[in-house]
Amino acid sequence: MVSIVMPVFNAQETIARAIASVQAQSYPHWELWLVDDASTDATVAQATSYAGQDARINLIQLPSNSGSPAAPRNAALARARGDFIAFLDADDAWEANKLELQLAAMQHSQAAISCTGTKVVCATQSKAYVRTPPLQASYKSLLKQNTLVCSSVMIDTAVLEERLFPLVGHEDYALWLELTRAGCSVLGVPDSLTIYTVSANSVSANKLKVLPYFWKIYHQREGFSPIKALLLTLRYAWLARKRAFNHIRA
Repeated sequence: MVSIVMPVFNAQETIARAIASVQAQSYPHWELWLVDDASTDATVAQATSYAGQDARINLIQLPSNSGSPAAPRNAALARARGDFIAFLDADDAWEANKLELQLAAMQHSQAAISCTGTKVVCATQSKAYVRTPPLQASYKSLLKQNTLVCSSVMIDTAVLEERLFPLVGHEDYALWLELTRAGCSVLGVPDSLTIYTVSANSVSANKLKVLPYFWKIYHQREGFSPIKALLLTLRYAWLARKRAFNHIRA
């Protein structure tokens, strides 16, 4: 069983595509947890309709908006029953063989965490590009650059134990660092199986807004000195800018 975690907030324009990509999976043994973060549009109505038509789809409604995907994801993790956890944001989607190929790769290599290649679609640009993860990522390599797109990640439930997404900016990156610091390595599945959308007003698109999040993660969670945390943040920013420039040139 794969438990799929999908936080949703005002996602009436994209949630249908995301859910359809789950229902189209060639691997049939899954459950989907939709966690609404107090949407004010038609998201809840759509989610309720899907849950009523497919017993594998479950809806959780948070009483008030949490302001980040961490709380919705954690609410789903508390109820997930699967042997593996997969993450999918409401504005992203999967190829139909994503779960099947990724799970097979994890079982073959006995990996506890994996991510897949990802087609990145920029809302403000006409062309897309593919992010291919390294075949293996460690704590040391992730300190340099986050090579995991959250919507492509799958984790063996056993290694999560009681860990949750921390209530910090870029909570997914903070959790990947925590897991790899504990000894897990990340298997990179090179196939492009995830479709990731970067909207014009997303946190990912606002590079300057993101930088303080990284400094806090390095300093407050990873325990580096303020100067070391600053140096790590600047290195991360430089490598991210270099990667973005290479994609623009391509």
